[in-house]
This record gives sequence, C-alpha cells and structure tokens, in this order.
Amino acid sequence: MKVEIDRSVISGRIEAPESKSLAIRYVLLSLLTQVELEGLTPSDDVKAAMEAVNRLKRGERELYLGGSATTLRMIIPIVAALGIEVKLDGDETLRRRPLESIRRALKEVYISSERLPLVVKGKLGEETVIEGWESSQYVSGLIYAYCLKGEGRIRVIPPVSSRGYIHMTADVIRSVGGEVKIEGTEVWVRCGSLRNFRGKVPGDYALASFYANAALLTGGRVEITNLYPVPDYVGDHVIVDQLSRIGGKSSVAEGTWIVEASGTYFPLEVDINDVPDLAPSLAAVMAVSNGRSKLLNVERLRTKESDRISTIISTLRSFGIDAEYHPGEILVNGGEPRWGEVVCPRDHRIAMLAGDLALRAGGRVLDAECVNKSNPKYWEDLMKLGGKVTTS
Repeated sequence: MKVEIDRSVISGRIEAPESKSLAIRYVLLSLLTQVELEGLTPSDDVKAAMEAVNRLKRGERELYLGGSATTLRMIIPIVAALGIEVKLDGDETLRRRPLESIRRALKEVYISSERLPLVVKGKLGEETVIEGWESSQYVSGLIYAYCLKGEGRIRVIPPVSSRGYIHMTADVIRSVGGEVKIEGTEVWVRCGSLRNFRGKVPGDYALASFYANAALLTGGRVEITNLYPVPDYVGDHVIVDQLSRIGGKSSVAEGTWIVEASGTYFPLEVDINDVPDLAPSLAAVMAVSNGRSKLLNVERLRTKESDRISTIISTLRSFGIDAEYHPGEILVNGGEPRWGEVVCPRDHRIAMLAGDLALRAGGRVLDAECVNKSNPKYWEDLMKLGGKVTTS
C-alpha cells in the first residue's frame, strides 16, 4: 500500500489504539481462565497470539507466530510449563530475534536453537534464574508459566530492561485473583482458582503518542481517550511527561490525554532502556526541537522489527533532519523537515514516525500496510483528525 500525505493540521478527539501488549496478555490469560474481550479490533500481532492459543487448546504442536515477539518470548516458558513438545516459527522479522537468555535460563528444557524455527521440549523447574537485559517478556512469560504450574519463583539477573512490562503482567494476573509479588529482582508467583475475565482492552500510550506528536508537529490539539490510568511504575505512559518537557502542552486525566502544540520545542535527553518502544515516537518530536537531542541506551533497538538505530536515523534523514549514531546513543539535530519518502522496513513504528513527519512537511510512505502489526486504523485515524492522507 502507498500512502500520500500533504501538510495538515491534526486536531480533534480520537480513541487510543488498543494496547497490543495488554491484548496479548489477555489472550494468553485464556490458557489460565475464561477470557472475553469486548469490542476487540485485533492487530496482526494480537491475531498471531489468538491463533497460537487456539492451536494449543486444540492440541496442535506447531505454532506460527507471524511477527509477534511478545507472543514468542512469552509462549516459550508457557510451553515449558505445559511439558509438551512444540515447534515454533515466525516471519522474517521474528526469525531475527535473539533467544539466548531464555535458552540459557531454562536448563531443564530443550530449546533446539537460538533463532526460529525451533523446538521446545521439557518441563519447567520450580525456580528460574534469567538474565534481564535481553527482554522483560521472558519474565512475563515465566509469570504465566508458574501460574499454570500453581507456583514458582523467578530471579532476574540485572540489568533489567523494560521493567514496566513485568509490572503490567503482574497486574493482569492479579486482576483475576492470582498472586504475584515483586521485590527488587525477585518475583514470586502463586495461583489457585482464578476468576474469569471480561472487559475491554484499554488504549496504548506508545501507539497513541503518534497522534499526540502529529498535533505537536502540525500546530493542532488532540484529545485521546480510552487510556489506562497512569500507574506508579515506569512504562510507556512516561511519554505524557516527555512531551511536556519538550515544550508541548500534555496532560492526562480520567483516561483522556490532551495534547496541544506550542511555538517552540526544546531538546531532550531520554534513556530508553525501560521504554524502547518510545524511541521512534520521541525521534519525531526531537526532529523539530530547537537543538540537539539524544536517545540513550539504544543498543536493544537493533533487535526490534528492524534495526531501529539504522531505520530511525535513515527515516529522519529522508525528511532532511540530521541524525547520527554514536555508541549507545542516537543524536538528533532538530530542524525543519522537508518532503520525504520512506519505504517501510516491515516495522510499524517506523512507518508511523514517517507519517508524523510527513504531516508537517508532506511525504510518501510505501509498504504502509506494515502498521497493521499494531494499529490497523492508523492511517484512517489520521484522516479523521484532519490529516490529508490518501491511500492506494
């Protein structure tokens, strides 16, 4: 799909895209108890999780996970808890994802390779010690796995990346009556009879931030609804404060995020170790800041859907913004974007970054259907907010 975008002003009220992270966690929760999700519009990753769970429930032992890294990393320990032999595979982007730390951690379990395709066979032990640098999703998967077993303990070796997602998983399990206790780098899980879950998947701050950015970049104002209450741990909701720090008007109350443009944006330095998915979104507003901004602790971006160090920089440069890599950092020299063209490198967030920049300067995004991975409504929603967007 090709998307042509003319300069626009983004304003209005829109519902936040459903949280892919929460939706996948609720889908996997259906292996533990009955789950009914109201009004779900599943993205490609959520569809992959649903298909994998349905296959497991039918007794099938070959799972294709598309491009969903969350599903892959969480389902490996779940399969180990079930004590069955399963073959896992995915698309080209998922085959790039490293799996070293979970392979080292599950000592009693045979995992045939550090890359897909692979076979998982064996039984999860009573305690797992795992390195935390590669992905918090393994820890989340282990929480589900020990809930399946009834109880267990996880010890995470620092540094721990994306801690907020571990707390998100704990909240999901607690919402149905499971017990998850997190103290420092240790996690205890105990689950007995769990309640059923019925509800709507709340919106996602990281995905919604591309609408917020669009308003900041184009001189508009948006109200984004259906967001979950801001928790007390670090997570993607920190983008609300980051957009205030950069000079925009940004606040959230009772599930609605209000963002309004201002005249001047200031440079930022942001450590993204705990919020790597915010890197493309932050890059969009850094592109128009008055000075040099920095994204710090960026090395994990290399193993996302694309090598996001390279693709963030190349996308910014396509719109005339100077950006460069230094070890551990992406430097962005703010300026005025010009018309640009980007071919989506099978990475939904890179396409959305390009979309934000094009709303300010005009541009074109090719292979733009890649946004379906997380937000199939992205281009349609921009149109609803006043974006001059045409698709073909």
